[in-house]
Amino acid sequence: MPLFSKKPISGIRLYLVLSANVLLHLASPALAGWETFPLRENGTIPVWTVVGPFPNGKPLTHGPGCFGFFEDYLKGQGGEVGCSPAEGDRIVWEQEPEKIWRTVVSEPAGLLDYIRIFRTNKETPGVAYAFCRLVSPTAREAVFKVRSNDGVRVWLNGAQVHENHVGRTIDEGGEDSVRVRLHSGVNPLLVKVDQSQGGWGQRLAVEGPDGNPIRELTVEVNTAAHIAGEILSAAFSTTCLVKKTPEGPRQIVTGHIASGGLTEVVCRLSMKQWATPILIPLGDLPMGEHRVELPIPILVEDGLAEIEVEAESDSLRLSGVPFQQPREWTVYFVQHTHTDIGYTRAQDELLPDFLRQIDHALDYCDLTESYPDEARFRWTCETAWAVREYLKRRSPEQIERLKNRVAEGRIEVTGLYLNMDDIADENALAASLQPIRELRNMGFPVTTAMQNDVPGAAWALVDYLNECGVKSIGLGINNDRTPRPFDRPTAFWWESPSGKRILAWRPDHYHTGNHLRIHQGSVDGFRGNLLEYLETIQRKGYPFDRVAIQFSGMQIDNSPPATTACDLVRDWNETHAWPRLKLAVAGEFLEHVEREWADDLPTYRSAWPNWWTDGFAFAHVETAKARAAHANLNVAQGLLSMASLLGEPIPDSAHATMRQVEENLLFYDEHTFGAQEEFSRPMAENSIVQWGEKVSHVWEAVKGCAMLRETAWGALLGRIRRESGATLAVFNTLAWERSGTVEVYIGHEMLPPNRPARFVDVATGKEVPALLSRSRFEGSYWTLWVSDVPPMGGKTLRIELRDREAHGAPSPDHTDPILENEFYRLVVDPASGTLTSLYDKELGRELVDRGASWGFGQFIRDRLTDDHFHDRESFLERSTRTSLRELSVRNLGEGPLWSSILASGNAEGCVHSADQPGFQCEFRLYRHEKRIEVRCSIRKQFAPEPESIYIAFPFASKEGKVVYEVQGGVVNPETDQIPGSSADWQTFQNFVSVQDQEGQVILTSDQVPLVQLGDINMGKWMDTIEIEKPHVYSWVMNNYWTYNFRGSKESEFTWSYHLTSSRDTSNSSATRFGWSARFPLAATAFPPGGSGEGESSFSTFGVKTPNVLVVNSAPVEEDDSILLHLRELDGKRAQVEFEAPTRKVARIDRTNVLGDILEPGLSSITLEPFEVKFIKLSF
Repeated sequence: MPLFSKKPISGIRLYLVLSANVLLHLASPALAGWETFPLRENGTIPVWTVVGPFPNGKPLTHGPGCFGFFEDYLKGQGGEVGCSPAEGDRIVWEQEPEKIWRTVVSEPAGLLDYIRIFRTNKETPGVAYAFCRLVSPTAREAVFKVRSNDGVRVWLNGAQVHENHVGRTIDEGGEDSVRVRLHSGVNPLLVKVDQSQGGWGQRLAVEGPDGNPIRELTVEVNTAAHIAGEILSAAFSTTCLVKKTPEGPRQIVTGHIASGGLTEVVCRLSMKQWATPILIPLGDLPMGEHRVELPIPILVEDGLAEIEVEAESDSLRLSGVPFQQPREWTVYFVQHTHTDIGYTRAQDELLPDFLRQIDHALDYCDLTESYPDEARFRWTCETAWAVREYLKRRSPEQIERLKNRVAEGRIEVTGLYLNMDDIADENALAASLQPIRELRNMGFPVTTAMQNDVPGAAWALVDYLNECGVKSIGLGINNDRTPRPFDRPTAFWWESPSGKRILAWRPDHYHTGNHLRIHQGSVDGFRGNLLEYLETIQRKGYPFDRVAIQFSGMQIDNSPPATTACDLVRDWNETHAWPRLKLAVAGEFLEHVEREWADDLPTYRSAWPNWWTDGFAFAHVETAKARAAHANLNVAQGLLSMASLLGEPIPDSAHATMRQVEENLLFYDEHTFGAQEEFSRPMAENSIVQWGEKVSHVWEAVKGCAMLRETAWGALLGRIRRESGATLAVFNTLAWERSGTVEVYIGHEMLPPNRPARFVDVATGKEVPALLSRSRFEGSYWTLWVSDVPPMGGKTLRIELRDREAHGAPSPDHTDPILENEFYRLVVDPASGTLTSLYDKELGRELVDRGASWGFGQFIRDRLTDDHFHDRESFLERSTRTSLRELSVRNLGEGPLWSSILASGNAEGCVHSADQPGFQCEFRLYRHEKRIEVRCSIRKQFAPEPESIYIAFPFASKEGKVVYEVQGGVVNPETDQIPGSSADWQTFQNFVSVQDQEGQVILTSDQVPLVQLGDINMGKWMDTIEIEKPHVYSWVMNNYWTYNFRGSKESEFTWSYHLTSSRDTSNSSATRFGWSARFPLAATAFPPGGSGEGESSFSTFGVKTPNVLVVNSAPVEEDDSILLHLRELDGKRAQVEFEAPTRKVARIDRTNVLGDILEPGLSSITLEPFEVKFIKLSF
């Protein structure tokens, strides 16, 4: 049976069958020539000759990475300035398939939809051209009204008259007004439009300067056959749309008919399941591409249809068109306000606004009370912060209104404090969930969590949420400049390392509903977008007949709520049987998923690191301070726990300060960094204000930590042994005995400058190695190496003044490139300033990969030749990587704590002078423990251009694997990450480790948390990573964003790495080293006058079980107790064994992260492999 047939009509017609339901007119070269048509009454051009798609890179966001926009693909046809194509002309471009110019008609509103024209998809970037000739009887001024999706260039009469390279939509992206001069006669017009992702098209209307269409203008194209009165193409498909009609529900078939100007069009459809054909008159179809809807009885089974389209001047028949039964969709639309702390407006404006939005939401609930239930206003509070603050600042009556609407299911309160990045540590994440308890105590249930915009979430959340009654989490990911897990919306069970799980939902973008235009309120404008979306996810394999779609009142972050969607849903459901629309809160869909499909969901026991943490390297100084504040908060809480274990009361001010520090750190660690125009207008007031308000949280946290530690010293003051002379008290807030360095400030009244002194461990009588680090007028900073400080305990050091200094070490040979002790032998290359050898004597192996492209400890500046940093195809081609020049290497000799070699040099992007180099790297070999420190400093100059700074660590290992610590566990990025999560770079908490059968090398930095593993991966945008070589590249700073984050990185900055190696390949070994480096010993100095009474060394508490980590210990505000946060490290069941606390414990309870008791009165504590538990010790 032929696929189509036609009535005989004058001339020869050639058609190409694209598929069983699409017919495309190609025409015959025998009838080629220019054909003329009038412009439409709306001034749009009805017919064009188009060609495409051409390559446009692989950008993750629209911008300079769309290189095809800047490429002249028409060079072989006279170029973009001189081409005059005819239908059938061909273009061959490099390895691309041949492209053919062809004639198309635009939609009645003037739109050329390139997705439909080229039958491509919304994910593939591309470039298209459209050509015609405008014919004017006289020379005249005119205005082009140009809309495009995305960027556009326009040429008229061989000259470029317009360019706007912008990512936008046709409807909401704005209209460009281009004033032009038309010649008398023919005016060649060429339009070029590019695409990154999403919709793709153009609309161009011609007006006079007065804003009215120019009636005298015509348009002509060089066609291969006459098109007037012809059916140029036709396509038909069934949809899931079922409308309510007087004859009963009818399934809708959509058709796209490209008309050369048709009259009295009739469509006839036939199927075996129908007794007679269905005849549907369509009326006249003027020149253009027309979308038509054909109502048919709901199909009882899938089948093939025959379709005939007849007009007075032409006809066609399509056979074997596949028709499908409709899926009976229910679509949950979830309205929320995406909470950016800044970005659209300054933070001090927005924060109160979030509270007013809850007031508005309550009013909108009242206003839509009379609506059908599915159309009544519903709203989800995206963050718990806003609700907590609301409850503090509203009347009891208003709070009762909110409580009632929550109970009714019209408003939902979710559990995450803010939308967090991966910088936050476990302690901060636990603190971020405390509002859940406050909300529940006030009568607000919390069972759902939302994390929007951020492409990922902390793995530790699974453990925490599982035990505190939050059953599900939804992540509305913004895939701007990132891959996205899964190719369709996906529900799955997300498991923690220990196997605890919550239901996770990865919808599409948190503004998907806005992309569908639900906020505009027009059913006609919304219908096609919704159907296309549902058909797309069904085609990709979405398995369910229900789906949740998020949206906001307006398509903007921080949008206020709105009721427009209520009217649309009401109107839709009155006229449509399917899909059924329903306004819902976030948890409603997730409850349905768990109830109906729990056993059908896949399970992922994987981390979900997010791609956006790289932005924190824009603010390297502030991020380093934030990490230090996280560590100092943990230390201060440990000191206060020690005071509590010693029976000392904890001042109320301590708890208030802890809450303030936690909140400031959370506001820094959340994902919004600055203004929308941060790059385009860095000196704008909004940019400056938002940056200042953002980083103020860091400095408030730093000050708060200092005061909290001082509060702890005050609580411990009566328990510290003080000698008759000046005394140092040194404390260890971790739960195992350890040795290490500690920095302490000592006033010159206690230790005069230039006065010889020694530090003595009172418990052992041994001298403590010490080094004067730096001085100021009133005091000096000393670094000491203190051994065997008891777990959760301390010891006393005595400062002994001496009359004269002991003989110092002999002067070093400054040219010696070797450092050596009982643990390691280091060799530094004078030419590059890098380690050419790091030999571990205990393991008998070389730890440096001598064949690596970059040396060990080498400085790398990665500078792009242009701003196309989002282009995956050509990033490396345009990347220029340089290292240091004007190098000098100097052996600084051996000191009391370490011996070291200093490499100094200059580099592009650094400030340097004769006496101050732009970059320095000191390799320190510690004397008293198996440790190496790589200490770097940079004098970074202002540089707004895209660049990165790396330090290379190419480790040598036979079949070694690289793992890193995240919040809640240890991750092998090759096997333990959700595909599509951040693979090009990782954010570690306290260590990265290279492990093999012979041992492991452990690397940590307390200031710089970003690494790229295996290679410098920028520009690869991998779904998963394969690490061919165990090389670690510390990513110190970058500015590879174009908004939100700060665009320049000027400052002096000093940071360190610590590394060790061991035969012990356990996670617990790596954890102890990483945590010891990140959470240092704490010390304070006291003047003379003590009695020498009390213990010189003591422990308040400890954990003997080596594979159990005390993540945090903190006093509980409500009663006399402390809360321990425990985590098993090695995947082995552990019976926790405590060192006997100094204070009698009256009761041991297991709680959740909120402090709610889950198991009272424990006599023993067991941790399953990788399990997290919270244990409350009450006194």
